[in-house]
Order: sequence, then C-alpha cells, then structure tokens
Amino acid sequence: MTDGNDVQYVSLADVKNIMKKVEKEREELTYEQRNTLDHVNRFAKLSLTKTKELLKELESLSFVDEKQAIKIADLLPVTADDVRAIFAKERSSPSEGEIQQIVKLVEKYYNEI
Repeated sequence: MTDGNDVQYVSLADVKNIMKKVEKEREELTYEQRNTLDHVNRFAKLSLTKTKELLKELESLSFVDEKQAIKIADLLPVTADDVRAIFAKERSSPSEGEIQQIVKLVEKYYNEI
C-alpha cells in the first residue's frame, strides 16, 4: 500500500506476519527485530486475515483513506473520541454519523478478539 510519495503503509498484523517469517528464516534476530516482534505480539490485536477484512471495509467508506484505515485497524477505536483522535491532524474530519459508522464497524471486529 503506497501513497504518492512511494511510502508503504502496513498494519501491525502485516508487520507481525513479516517478522514471524524473518524469525523462522534466521537463527537469531537482531535487537531491533526482536523489539519489533515483541511490540507487534503485544499490540497487534487482530489476525492478518481479520485485519485485511476490516481494512477492506474501512477503505470502502468514501471518507476514510488508506493511511487512516490502517491506523483504525491497528488501534481499534471503540469510542467516538478515539476515532476523532485519529482524524485530529487531518484536513477534514468525519461527521458524527461517519464516526459512528467507524465505531460500529470496529466493534464488529473488536468483539471477535
């Protein structure tokens, strides 16, 4: 997933999947790799499959872009205030109805954890 600056955004679930493959391929992980793996093991709440499903649903919403969708999938905000925080630095913010759409969508996946 890239934007116009060739920056690739990936979810924590993607990073976790990548790091598990690296761990299997190498005898020993570097300090940074170990820290990364520990971090994603601690904070990646959804499986890669569920994350991709959520991302697809989020990106189908016209008011959510790829970067925002990944943040939402990583953080799983379950309150309107949490969603507002994700959009705080954006040029435009979703309406209250749109925020509720995001919350309901996230709750569906959050309840599967």
